[in-house]
Amino acid sequence: MTAAADPADDIAPGQGGAWRHGWGLARAHPALFSLSVLGFVVFYSLPLTSGLAIRAVFNTLSGHAPAGFGLWTLVGLVLAAQMLPQLILLGASAAWNAFAYAMEGMLRRNLLGFLVSAPGPRRLPASVGDMVSRFRDDAQAVVWFVEAWIDLSGLIVFTIGALAIMASINPVIAAVAAAPMVVIVLLTNHLALRIHHYRRLNREATARVTGFIGETFGAVQAIQVASAESRMLGRLESLNDARRKAAMNDQIFNAMLDTVSSNMGRIGLGLVLLISASGLRQGDFTVGDFTLFVSYTGFASVGPQWIGRLLARRRTAAVSIDRMEAALDGASPYALTAAQVTAPRRIEHDDPLEVLAVRGLTSLYPGTDRGIADISFTLRRGALTVIAGEVGAGKTTLIKALLGLTATQAGEILWNGRPVDDPASFMIPPRCAYTAQAPRLFSETLRENLLMGRGDDQAAMARALSLAILEEDLQDMDRGLDTVVGTRGVTLSGGQLQRAAAARMFLCDPDLLILDDASSALDVRTEQLFWTRLLGDGRRTCLAVSHRPEAYRRADEIILLSHGRIEARGTLEILLRDSPAFRQTWRDITHAGAHGASGPA
Repeated sequence: MTAAADPADDIAPGQGGAWRHGWGLARAHPALFSLSVLGFVVFYSLPLTSGLAIRAVFNTLSGHAPAGFGLWTLVGLVLAAQMLPQLILLGASAAWNAFAYAMEGMLRRNLLGFLVSAPGPRRLPASVGDMVSRFRDDAQAVVWFVEAWIDLSGLIVFTIGALAIMASINPVIAAVAAAPMVVIVLLTNHLALRIHHYRRLNREATARVTGFIGETFGAVQAIQVASAESRMLGRLESLNDARRKAAMNDQIFNAMLDTVSSNMGRIGLGLVLLISASGLRQGDFTVGDFTLFVSYTGFASVGPQWIGRLLARRRTAAVSIDRMEAALDGASPYALTAAQVTAPRRIEHDDPLEVLAVRGLTSLYPGTDRGIADISFTLRRGALTVIAGEVGAGKTTLIKALLGLTATQAGEILWNGRPVDDPASFMIPPRCAYTAQAPRLFSETLRENLLMGRGDDQAAMARALSLAILEEDLQDMDRGLDTVVGTRGVTLSGGQLQRAAAARMFLCDPDLLILDDASSALDVRTEQLFWTRLLGDGRRTCLAVSHRPEAYRRADEIILLSHGRIEARGTLEILLRDSPAFRQTWRDITHAGAHGASGPA
């Protein structure tokens, strides 16, 4: 538990970050923001009118009123001033709610948009649970900060007007009414680091609980097999206990600050009442003046409370902005609150693949010598190149480096002789498509997983399903393509999951197909049919990682990796003749196949 850490160890967030991003949100939807501000300014300012009307009523009743409106006219004004704010509040709240939901959506869209489309290798900067917390809680915290602007703007207009009116009657009492606001500003600034500290710990503890729950849902079978249910529940209880303590510290501290702020307003109101009562006895105050001061001071007593909330929410928003900007590493300082997501540069596909050359490609994991080094090969249109090697040889690392999914330290990729500066933005459909060994599907229908937001072209869908050998499987599904596949495709077999991902790739109709052991879960007959249909017309260029004999037999070239470097290359016949390492690999996979190592389709 880190709650005991000294908050002074935290680095206070930048003073201007929360304000800058808050203003960015306001500018994104200026009409809704302006309507919200205007509505709440009018709502909070109407008590100025009702206070003056009440003062006039009591002065009339006590005989101190100048000539003017009659009593019943003044009573009517008081009633109108009490009813009109409710109508204005309804409209202002509607504008604010529309603005708030739009802004939360924009923050989440910008955050997700950068994560999925920014140039270069993209990795989550934190656990899935932590990222969910940033999308949910941190986006909301920034909008809540802007909400404090709205309320405080109306209260400021009211307070300025009230102080001006009260100062014209009695400057001393007006000064007493304003004193609590100054105290709250000084107190909140003094406690700023501690607010930041407790909110950060609360966010981190919440993220750990969310992440653990998400990972548990994805590993139910593993937990059952290991008979670890009680230990998992114990771990969840421990994380929840830590979260409870962090949340209590955060909430208690902020509640104390809120209580002090509200009580300071009440103390100011009490002082005003005492001084006003003294003025009444001395004849300096009329009954109307007294009721006006009570009315204004009672309403203005909310001001210190909202000042405290604004300053506390600024610190909270600063924590949230720091966390979200950490996920936007490399983005513009204004990317988080940009009205439009800046899409990565995508070159029009006007250069169909003829030759893809890889020269000296090196991608090592930070601080290690593991990965790949000095990899060079050439892919020609219509050819199948298979990457082979033992576990840990660097096969998947090579694929990810080629796709720009991991950082490289040296080498180049040439598409028809043209350098590919940013593979992550270039090696995408319709140039290139990729299927992983363990592909991910969403908890949607099979159709939606295949289309991924594209238009539903029935001819293209039929072609993709045929290439992926999925037609017979669809006939066995109750709803065919409209079958919901469940979390990560849990309702599908391993072979169906791989072939569904392959069909998704075929729908893109890419020049280059990259498959990372994408036939490992297929039976022999299905795998043979898969490669026959895929390579039948001789126009598809494929780079495949595989441990299966069928892929080696059909390959135009096999590249054998060992410890991140190329050990040997050539056709199956050449490698069986010249490479002892490959002969051992071949013996291993054919022996495993003879004993039924192939998984179900």
